[in-house]
Amino acid sequence: MSALPAEVPVAVIGAGQSGLAVGYYLRQAGVRCVLLDAGGEVGESWERRWDSLKLFTSAQFSGLPGLPFPGEGAHYPGKDEVVAYLRDYAERFELPVLTGHRVLSLRRDGDGYVLTTAHSECRAGQVVIATGAFGVPRLPEFAAGLSPDVPTLHTSDYRGPAQVPPGTVVVVGDGNSGRQIAVELAGTHDVVLSCSEAVSPPLPQTVVGRDMFWWMSVLGVMSLPVNMQAPDPVVGDRVPELLAAGALRTVGRITGAEGAELLVADGERVKPSAVVWATGYRTDWGWLDPEMLDEEGQPRQTEGVGAVPGSYYLGLYRMRTRGSALIGFVGRDAEHVAAAILAAQGTPTASPTAEGEPS
Repeated sequence: MSALPAEVPVAVIGAGQSGLAVGYYLRQAGVRCVLLDAGGEVGESWERRWDSLKLFTSAQFSGLPGLPFPGEGAHYPGKDEVVAYLRDYAERFELPVLTGHRVLSLRRDGDGYVLTTAHSECRAGQVVIATGAFGVPRLPEFAAGLSPDVPTLHTSDYRGPAQVPPGTVVVVGDGNSGRQIAVELAGTHDVVLSCSEAVSPPLPQTVVGRDMFWWMSVLGVMSLPVNMQAPDPVVGDRVPELLAAGALRTVGRITGAEGAELLVADGERVKPSAVVWATGYRTDWGWLDPEMLDEEGQPRQTEGVGAVPGSYYLGLYRMRTRGSALIGFVGRDAEHVAAAILAAQGTPTASPTAEGEPS
C-alpha cells in the first residue's frame, strides 16, 4: 500500500506485533483495512532496542498467528531475528501496512472516526489502537536532582557497553530489561543494580527440560485474568550467578538523587560514573479523542473493546492476561478483538489457522 485511502472500514493504528496480528485475522475474514505505523519500516521499534537484546520467550512461544517463529523451538531469538520475522510476516500475508504514517490525532466523527496524519486524513468506521505498551520513556521524578555531569541513558537509548563511560554504572530498575543490561555491562564495568522489593523471584528459563512458558501455558497461567498488583516474573536471570562471583553488586530501591549521588532507601549513597534508567515507559494518549479516555486519561475499554462504539485496543500491558503485551501471546487478544469487530459489522466470524500461536 502506498497512499492513505480517504476512507476505510477498519484502520489499525500501529503495525507492530499487535497490529500485525489483528491485521492477519481481519484479512483472513476478508475485511478491508489499513495498518498505519509511525516507523519507516515494520519492526523499527524493535530495531532501536539494545544490540544484545534477547527475548525471554523461546522461539516456540514467540510466533504470531499463522506463522511459527523460524528456527529451533528452544532458541531465544535476538532483536534482529524479531525484526526479520515481523517484516516477513507482513509480506507473507500481504498486510496493507503504511509506514511513515504517525497518527497525530484520532477524533470521533458521527458513527466513525477521522485519523489525521502528517500527510492526510482518513475516515474509518472502526479503529484498533495497537500502539503497544512501550510509548514514552519514563524517568522517576527524582532523576532531575542528578547532576548533569553524570552521563545517563534510558534503556530506550541504550545500545551496548561502548556507550557507557568507564567506572561504576548504576542500573536503576531490575525487571527483565534492567537485569539483561546489568549482566551485559558486568563484563566491562563495575555494576550496581538497584533492586525493588516488588520484583518477583527469578524464574528459570527451563524446568525439567521444558520452557517455563510451556509450563505456564499448560497450567493456564498465561490465559488467566491478572492481578494488576502482582509483579512480572524475571525469566532466565543470571544476576544471582554474577553476584556469587562478585561480578556485580545490588543495592535497594533508589529513592532520590543529590548532585553526583544516588540515594538508596536504606540510607546508602552511591556515586556513579553513569546511570542506566531501566524504569520502563508510560503511555501517551493525548492524541485520542477525549471521549475515549477516562478521568485518569486512560482508554475506556474492557478486554480490548472500547466504551466508545467502534473503538478497540491491543497490546496494552495486561489488557486481558499476562501475555497481552508479549509477541507470542498477543494473538489470542487479536483474535478476540477481530471477532468483536466482525460481530459489530454483522460479519460471520472466520476461523483461520493459528499455527503460529503457543501450544
